[in-house]
Amino acid sequence: MKVAFLFFVVTSCLCLTSSLSVDTYLTSRDKDQLKSVLLSGLESENLSDVFYAVSGLQQLDQQIPGVQAVCNKLLKLVGKSKSLDTVYFSTSAWNAIATCSGKLVVDESVQDVYTMLEKKDIRDVHMSDLYFGVSILSNLNLKPKDITKLINIIKRKMKPDDTITDFGYSIHLLASLGPEGRFAFNRLSDAIMQVDQVDRKFLQFEGGLSVTALVLTGVYKFCDAVQCNTSFPIQNDQALMFSNYFLSRKSVQTPKGAYFLLSALKTLSNNKYHLPIAATLVKPMGDLDDTQKILSVRFTNLLGEPLPTSLSVGVESAMLNNKVVMSKNKFKSTADKTVYELDFNEPDLSIGIYSIVISATPLEKVKIPLLGNTAIPLEVKVSASSVNIVDFKVGTTDNDQQTGPSLQTLKYGEKLPTQLKADHMQRIIVRFAIKDHQVKKHVLVHQAFVRFTNIKTGSQSVFVAELDSQNSYKLDMDLGVKSVSFKHASGLYSIDLIIGDSLLKKPIVWHFSDIKLKFSEVESDASEPFADFYKPKKLISHTFREPEPRPPHIVSLLFTVLSLAPLLVLFVLWARLGVNIKNFPFNLSAIGFHSALASIFILFGMFWVYLDMFITLKYLCLLGISTFLFGNRLLSYIARRRNK
Repeated sequence: MKVAFLFFVVTSCLCLTSSLSVDTYLTSRDKDQLKSVLLSGLESENLSDVFYAVSGLQQLDQQIPGVQAVCNKLLKLVGKSKSLDTVYFSTSAWNAIATCSGKLVVDESVQDVYTMLEKKDIRDVHMSDLYFGVSILSNLNLKPKDITKLINIIKRKMKPDDTITDFGYSIHLLASLGPEGRFAFNRLSDAIMQVDQVDRKFLQFEGGLSVTALVLTGVYKFCDAVQCNTSFPIQNDQALMFSNYFLSRKSVQTPKGAYFLLSALKTLSNNKYHLPIAATLVKPMGDLDDTQKILSVRFTNLLGEPLPTSLSVGVESAMLNNKVVMSKNKFKSTADKTVYELDFNEPDLSIGIYSIVISATPLEKVKIPLLGNTAIPLEVKVSASSVNIVDFKVGTTDNDQQTGPSLQTLKYGEKLPTQLKADHMQRIIVRFAIKDHQVKKHVLVHQAFVRFTNIKTGSQSVFVAELDSQNSYKLDMDLGVKSVSFKHASGLYSIDLIIGDSLLKKPIVWHFSDIKLKFSEVESDASEPFADFYKPKKLISHTFREPEPRPPHIVSLLFTVLSLAPLLVLFVLWARLGVNIKNFPFNLSAIGFHSALASIFILFGMFWVYLDMFITLKYLCLLGISTFLFGNRLLSYIARRRNK
């Protein structure tokens, strides 16, 4: 136990070394998706799905369609099973609707609950049965006859090696009993130590979403009942990791999952111990560019609802390329109480992905402390709406380098007035630099290509422009070496510059020149049209190996005759020696044995002709058993006859 506690403390300390925050919440789109899942549960013939659907829709503050139809379904299904969980689901759904006409017939189940609570031998009583049974009584405005006896049963059933699911049921059951269940307070920390941590960001119990929600909501209800106050067993960082886990499961597809998800998120967002908040960017990664630099951040609870206080939001640091470029800047409030904005329009801020850390402090005194409001990490992308291509030069030169390259200068967007010409003994050179439109700094991009397109066939050849030490891009291409890429096809080509990067709002495709290429006649090869390259290819038909030739028909017949020759010799010898069948016992065992033996030989013949091995073995097993039994009786009969 000490080792487990030490491990728990160490892992908690590790979590605290890196700040925890919640970066998503239950959006209106998520709520609509959960609503559709819950509505499907109303159509189910399973009482548990109906209960989860009814309760989940109420947690979403949604009306239940066709209320009386749901009530009629509860009346019909409750009598099909007398199990306690079925009766619990039906009575809970009935109470949740509250407007059903009629009455659920569960008197027999109520009597079963009282009988269970009066048992002396409780070894076959499960904690879930106790929870369902007591909840049924509560749904019907009934109470256990002896609360003290019930508490004693719970004490006897609660063991250190209980499953976490049983603990969840027990803690919910004790919460319904009020302060008298405080004896189990010390068990809370033991149970929470069974939680699994994932990526130092998520906490969950074995069993997944439903079990984790069952235990978590039970702990909060229990502490409300017994007044935990300052000794609340769930630490702040643990509450944030539970929040992250539940929000990671908001795409559940079952009514049960949707119900438990909403129940857990509602408990975390509405309690008297702490309030986890979600800090999210209004647009993906801020969606800023070099002309619009207003960063919007939304602060809500886990359900997407406004916080109970206004916030003072500030930037602790903003880093670009591992350099601090901003700090101590303040956000401004907006008409939307959940959204705060930061003016990102400082002259020395260039495009890039910024790592920003912000904090939010309450402007008013709050009774419930906020969680996840300090050292909140954000990634903000400032894209370029446009960039300038400068110092652009293009030209050709001979491979022998005896003369310098003849380069022409172009402005971005223009096209050379005359065609370039080059052959396989020359090189093509393209040079350019890319600069930020606002701050005039060099911009490095992920993709810089020069594309050659054959005007006649449409075939394309694309080459990478390499970055040099001056942060400029250059393509120096030997046509003789790269002639294979052009399929040795001479002719007129268009040349395009293609620039792409995640920080560019739109990629750049600039047609800046045409060029006439000439390859040697020896290398010239007809190039298929570009459109034909993507047409379906000729179907490849698989040809199986030709079978070996069979021997002549006369050879097969001769082999068959030779195979049957020993049988013919046997009959001849029997005729010459004389066959004595007088002593053949004409009884059931003798006839059965010889008939079964003959059937086995016939079966082997059929196997040789057309039966497969599996069918043959099946019949052989049956014939073998009968042959053994008849043969045993025949041998016993012969032995008895000889002894007489």
